Amino acid sequence: MPAAKRKSADRVAATRALFLGLLGVVGVAMIGLGIYFSSGGGHSDTPQLGTDFEIIENADRPRSKGPITVAEFFSYGCIHCKNFDPDFKEWATSATDDVQVIRRPATFSASWTLLGQAYLALEHANALEGHHERLFSAIHDGRKRFSSGQDIADHLDSPEFSAQDFMRAFNSASVRRKLSRAADDTRRYQIASVPTLVVAGKYRISMNNGTQRALQVADWLVTEERKRIGDAD
Repeated sequence: MPAAKRKSADRVAATRALFLGLLGVVGVAMIGLGIYFSSGGGHSDTPQLGTDFEIIENADRPRSKGPITVAEFFSYGCIHCKNFDPDFKEWATSATDDVQVIRRPATFSASWTLLGQAYLALEHANALEGHHERLFSAIHDGRKRFSSGQDIADHLDSPEFSAQDFMRAFNSASVRRKLSRAADDTRRYQIASVPTLVVAGKYRISMNNGTQRALQVADWLVTEERKRIGDAD
């Protein structure tokens, strides 16, 4: 190959290598940014109304005392709720005494209403430990579908917590009342998807910025409510 042609080919190869190298750097940067934002990074320290959270129309009346509630609306039928559950549970264990952490089952469909009643039955029977995770796992890992309370009772049946114990709680008047209230709260707080966090009955936290960011926002809103209650004294 003549020397001129060889030099031209070398320049083309060098330019191509440089271009591919720049593409690689950009690709790595974009992946890094994606991980950063999905983990709740890249946001201002102060949560923003309309971006991180919304004020609920017809919200609960502000409390002058008593615990600050943080409610998670969820369903056993939601894979995102299953993935969020360990983080939410860890966050709940670090909550201070003036914070009341609760779960509210979302009732978007008949099947989710059934699963919501199952959650409330476990709560009523003080049997959430272990069984809560078993229901998530049965549905999302075992691909199991439940068509009745008895199906769920049979799946959870054990010497420690029998199917009869479950059905007794499942059919109790208390659980039915709580299920009705959960349905009312789902509508009243305008819950459109799960998991969703509601703080003090008046702030709805978006999960669009990542679950870790949502928990950071919950901490911030709790602090703001604590200040408001303190100023009211």
